[in-house]
Amino acid sequence: MTRSALLQDQWTALRAWIGESGLLDHRDDPSVLEAWNVHELVTHLGRSFLALTLLGPERGAEPQPLGSYLGAYAASAQEIADGTTELARSLRADVLGGIDNCARLGFRSLERLRADVVRGPRGPITLDDFVLTRLIELVVHGDDLARSVPQVAPAPLLDGPVEAVSAALAGVYEAANGTTPQVGDRLDWIRRATGRVASDDAALPLL
Repeated sequence: MTRSALLQDQWTALRAWIGESGLLDHRDDPSVLEAWNVHELVTHLGRSFLALTLLGPERGAEPQPLGSYLGAYAASAQEIADGTTELARSLRADVLGGIDNCARLGFRSLERLRADVVRGPRGPITLDDFVLTRLIELVVHGDDLARSVPQVAPAPLLDGPVEAVSAALAGVYEAANGTTPQVGDRLDWIRRATGRVASDDAALPLL
C-alpha cells in the first residue's frame, strides 16, 4: 500500500473516532502536550494537511533525509504552536467541519502534484517522505489525543500506518547513530522516539 493510501486510511479512521467517540466533550481539557488543550490538538491534526497545499515541484534539488527534515521542527515549534492556536480559535464553532476542509484541501493538492522531489516548508524533500511526515503527525498526535482523554475508546491507530511510522523512526535512528534501535512494541517505540515517554537511550528522543 502506498504512503498516500496509508495516510487516507488512517485519517478516515481517526476522523470517525474524533466525531463519534465523545472526545470533543472534553475539548477544553488539557492535552498531554503542555501547550494545547484537546480542541487545539484536534485542530493541529487538521492543520497538518494544509502543508500539502504549499508543496511545489523542486526539480534538480537534492532532497534532504527524513531525519534532517524532522530535526528542523524544533526551530519552528513556536510558529507551529501559534498557527495552531490561531486556527483553533477560528474553528471553535465547527471544529469538525474545519478539519474536514483542511483534509479535503490537502488530499486534493496531493492528488494533483506530479513530482518526485518537492519544496516543503523546511526545504526540499521527496514527496514520498513528505507524505510520511503527515502520517507521523496522524499516528503520533492520534496517540496523544487518546492519552489525553482516556475516558473514551482508544484511538484507531491502524497496523499499516503504525508499522510505517515505527520503521521510519527506526531508520532515522539508525542513520544518526549507526546502530539499530531496540523497538519491541511499536507504539511504545514511537512514544520513546518522539519523547512522549522517558528512555534511558541517550540518542532519544529523535525530535
